[in-house]
Amino acid sequence: MARRKELGSIASGIIGSFNSRNNDIDGYWAIGKLYNLVVQHEIKAVFVDLRTKEITPPSNNFDLMITNYHNMLNRLLVKHNIPSEWVISVKISVVFEAEYENKHHYWRSALGNPCNLKCDILDDNGRHHVTYAYNNCMPHDPSKESQSCRVGNL
Repeated sequence: MARRKELGSIASGIIGSFNSRNNDIDGYWAIGKLYNLVVQHEIKAVFVDLRTKEITPPSNNFDLMITNYHNMLNRLLVKHNIPSEWVISVKISVVFEAEYENKHHYWRSALGNPCNLKCDILDDNGRHHVTYAYNNCMPHDPSKESQSCRVGNL
């Protein structure tokens, strides 16, 4: 029997994958490309709604990534026998140039500035199932990065 409590596990799986270096766009880390987006708009955060498949600030460059995570959400709901009606919203936020937190950002463990990621699933009872991930990143720059050689990226 499905329980809404499992939505926390789904949020954790989504944010872990979203933060992963395997989350790429055209062979480059998606988080770095999102960083470029916020730099262009002179803001510090990007928001992705996996139910409506919208990104703020708007950009068509991330449509495939958002669709993939929308589909991942639906697969995880089916796998956990959770009716989609239980899920009101699923929002991912990525805050760039976040304040350094010794507990989460390991000094010089990776290049770039600290960024904080959050996945918030709101259920039909009004409860938020929230998980976080932390990383360091820089804006995407192909001259400083290696492109993935996975099929379809060349």
